[in-house]
Amino acid sequence: MFKLNYKISSQLFYWLLIIPSVVFLFVMVSYPLIYGVSLSLSSWNMLRPDLPRKYVGFKNYISLFRDKDLLKSILITLYFGSMSISLEMFLGFGIALLLQKKIKGFSVFRSLILIPLMVAPVVTGFIWNLILNPEFGSIPTFFSFLGIKFLKNFPVLANVKMVIPTIVIIDAWTSTPFVVLVLLAGLQSLPISPYEASMIDGANGFQQLIYITIPLLKPFILVALLIRTINVIRYFDVIFVLTGGGPGTASEVLALYNYRISFINYEMGYGSAVAFFILVLTISISTIFIKILRKTK
Repeated sequence: MFKLNYKISSQLFYWLLIIPSVVFLFVMVSYPLIYGVSLSLSSWNMLRPDLPRKYVGFKNYISLFRDKDLLKSILITLYFGSMSISLEMFLGFGIALLLQKKIKGFSVFRSLILIPLMVAPVVTGFIWNLILNPEFGSIPTFFSFLGIKFLKNFPVLANVKMVIPTIVIIDAWTSTPFVVLVLLAGLQSLPISPYEASMIDGANGFQQLIYITIPLLKPFILVALLIRTINVIRYFDVIFVLTGGGPGTASEVLALYNYRISFINYEMGYGSAVAFFILVLTISISTIFIKILRKTK
């Protein structure tokens, strides 16, 4: 009886320790969520806080399907995301394969490759703005020294055709180390027995890569793809510092479009609807990836 009471009291004590944190997290998450939903069902311009909010129902959500600017930002995000993720996965996989080999000096390189990942996104934006400056930037100056002068006085971030590919390269510099970490962890956890068996059967390195490494690495590849896809959908800070969505709206991804609607046009009701659209899109894509990941396991 004493043991039973002691067990119940100890469990109750654990719950008493957890409940305050759970309640705090619930309030911090639920209140903004409920407020955001109510705001998305209303019309309210933040420039006129004296005017009451007007309930409009699902009018804001219906307007999403007629918004050409939203469609354009989705296409820009898709274009940017497909290029960025493809480049990062290709580079990340190649670098992870190299770092797996026990070569002298690679341990130092493993540490150095993490530096871009640790730099704050806003700082990344400012650094690359200086590097790409057409007048005194290090990259235009370097190419000019080599005799390639087309980048001198040519602002790539102000060019409609060049802005997205340039941002893709900057994002790859920032995010490829994350892909390397995930895939390198996967490579180091793979069993040795399939490789030993394939060597007995006469398989070469390329065949081992195609038929053993990549299939066994699928869960790690999917995890890297999932996290990078979520990051691309909500990508904001680096582009905001680099271009602000310009030139014009050539680099206005979804998050930047939402920012423009909410904090430049001050249409808080419609901005909240766009924010929930991005949230639903992120959850939907994450669910698909998680289902595929479970099947792969």
